Amino acid sequence: MKTLVPLVLICVCLVTGSSCQKFIDKQKEKIAMDIITNGEWYVEQYIQDTTNVTSDFLNYLFQFNEDRTVTGTLGAQVYSGTWEEHISDISISSQFPTAPDPVKKLNGKWKLKDSTKEYVRAEMTTATGTNYLSLRKKS
Repeated sequence: MKTLVPLVLICVCLVTGSSCQKFIDKQKEKIAMDIITNGEWYVEQYIQDTTNVTSDFLNYLFQFNEDRTVTGTLGAQVYSGTWEEHISDISISSQFPTAPDPVKKLNGKWKLKDSTKEYVRAEMTTATGTNYLSLRKKS
């Protein structure tokens, strides 16, 4: 009987292994979605190649929504875009098709380097170098 219990547990894990992993992945996605969509974000730092252009984003606020839309707001100016997470390679893509500078600098695929519930640090490789982005949740 003692050997039967571990054997049954192993069989259950083997049979349901992929569905268990799907459940875990879904839970990770839900947590990430809640962090991303709960609150407004601002650009704490943006380095384009070697140039600090953070001041270009002064007073912009960004709201990410569960339907994968995002808005960048500066006073009465609102720029609409989309975003998509890529769990497999820990990155996020954003597109603001009609936005002017500086918002269009956020277009592309960003590799996440560090994050908490309060900030995200990411980088994007471009034809001219690497851009570094830090977003912080507005408190």
